[in-house]
Amino acid sequence: MKYSIPEKKLSGVKVSQRRYRSQGFTLVELMITLAITGILAAGVINSYRDYIVRAQMTDLAAQFGAYQRVFDGFKEINGFYPQDATMGQTPSNANGINIDLARWQTPTFAGGLWNWEGPDNHSYAGIAISGASATEEEMIQLDAILDNGDLTTGRFRRIGSDYTYIIDE
Repeated sequence: MKYSIPEKKLSGVKVSQRRYRSQGFTLVELMITLAITGILAAGVINSYRDYIVRAQMTDLAAQFGAYQRVFDGFKEINGFYPQDATMGQTPSNANGINIDLARWQTPTFAGGLWNWEGPDNHSYAGIAISGASATEEEMIQLDAILDNGDLTTGRFRRIGSDYTYIIDE
């Protein structure tokens, strides 16, 4: 036997008496969805931050390389490296040094200012970042790009409070 739901007429409109189950989400379902979304968002935010730091450190490594070429070119022309310079200042013997002054005198992605450490005051010639505010882990990441990932050895190392890229020792 076929069962049918009786219908009523209200003002000329047929209305079924079938009951509809409420369609929506329960509070538990919403809370689970929010928890999963929060966990995924935290992972994405951390990955994005790591990506940004990696990109900044790669750019910083490229800038070290560009400055090295400038100073090596100076030595090639003059037979010696320029004299030591004060933090954020261009080397005093500027003949033949073609440095973007605005970038040299602007804080780096790692914080701090560029510093030329000439062989007249040091046992090496190197490009340093003085007063860096980056974390040790970020500087190790930079070292891994430039050198060997160890801030105590190699061409890029921590000397005192500076992070120095040695071009000649």
